[in-house]
Amino acid sequence: MNDSNLGAETAKSARRTGQREPNLTSSDPYTVLGLLRGTSEREVKRAYFELVRAYPPEEKPDAFKLIRAAYEKLRTADIKAETDLFLFQPPPAWEPRRRKAKLNLAISSDIVWHLLQTHGDLAKQTIRQISDPSSYE
Repeated sequence: MNDSNLGAETAKSARRTGQREPNLTSSDPYTVLGLLRGTSEREVKRAYFELVRAYPPEEKPDAFKLIRAAYEKLRTADIKAETDLFLFQPPPAWEPRRRKAKLNLAISSDIVWHLLQTHGDLAKQTIRQISDPSSYE
């Protein structure tokens, strides 16, 4: 087998097992281990040991601490279910709220004067009409 075939085999096996490139700067344990969500415990363990070999604790202790913390969050089904439950999901895209049509509150003094004459006390012509409660409707 030549080197190009070996690289292709590795890429195929990585796609088959649901692995991707590990990201040690992420806070997501799946991303740190280079896994997709929903992987089995066996896949988690395999990815963990591959990364431990790549980042030994004696040489890169900070990277090892991140890898170990991510593995601890995914190592058993119960802990993994709890992690999946409380894992941060990005919020949906923000869209501005649609507003209802605004009321036209521009009122001129002519309109107010007309309303007072037709419906208000200015429409009463005599004192008797103003003081008579039956005239109010």
